[in-house]
Amino acid sequence: MIFSKILKSFVGNYRFQSLNSEADGDTDIESENLLRITHGARKEDISKAWIYFTVANVTILIITASLILSTGTFWTSEKNAVLRPIAWWSPILDEIEIPRFETKLNGTLFAKPEVSVAREEPGAENDAAWGQYEKILTHVVTRDQILKLGKDPETVARFDNDYWGMGDDAYMVQMDVMHQIHCLNLLRKAAFADYPGYEPELDEKDKMWWIHLGHCTDILLQNIQCNANTEFLTLNWVEDRQAPWPDFSVNRKCRDFNALLDWQHSNAVDPDKFDRMPVPKDAFVWPAPWKKQETELGEKLGQHHMQEGLGDMHAHHGAGH
Repeated sequence: MIFSKILKSFVGNYRFQSLNSEADGDTDIESENLLRITHGARKEDISKAWIYFTVANVTILIITASLILSTGTFWTSEKNAVLRPIAWWSPILDEIEIPRFETKLNGTLFAKPEVSVAREEPGAENDAAWGQYEKILTHVVTRDQILKLGKDPETVARFDNDYWGMGDDAYMVQMDVMHQIHCLNLLRKAAFADYPGYEPELDEKDKMWWIHLGHCTDILLQNIQCNANTEFLTLNWVEDRQAPWPDFSVNRKCRDFNALLDWQHSNAVDPDKFDRMPVPKDAFVWPAPWKKQETELGEKLGQHHMQEGLGDMHAHHGAGH
């Protein structure tokens, strides 16, 4: 509508004026006055047209700026803008820019000359390396941050001010990825338990041990499903095989895990002091799930074949695995 007004302002009000060459002097004067009036009207129309044109451009500019600011597609100063749409909020996203890089996974079935901790021969030294790798540390967040995590601050454990001196707005959190590595390490020990010469440090294989193992298997499966990647494996012909051989060394775009480890170690509370920490007198305490096996942290439990007839098992395994 604005553009039609602009066009009308330029074109619609212009008309040809017919002058009688035989008119007397008075008629000539009237014609001259008419030309002056027409010229003035044209100038007024052009001024209006520029006003409409300016308003239209300002409107388009405002709409464009709003779209850019709302989507963040073209520019943003927010850390980890690429990760935020696919990750639940975390204080790490606000504190550090997590580097990303492209790499090719080492997917060979037979080990290369240089291997990761996962391909080293099982043994006491390898277990010690895994122990450091899976170490779960604890961090401090505020009540508002607990709410942003989607949890209830009335039930989340707080750092007791008398013990820690952190005030009343200090809540306990741990990095989920470290729990996943802990679970992977448990499955590794169980899988290599019969490896020649390997004696893994495992809890007694009672019913709670199997429940723990099932929990870790489930956690890892859920995380794989949640972060399902879309890369493809290529297939290759290999001698002495009737079926193609898959190439598991796929190209990937990754987050820098070492940056997360550095953040964890730089921002964690004293782990030894944490291990000695008593339960605060005013703490919200949930019922023990290994007793009645009806709820766990408010979640209703079902009937599992390994949960039948369990007694007090926390002495062997603890609430933190």
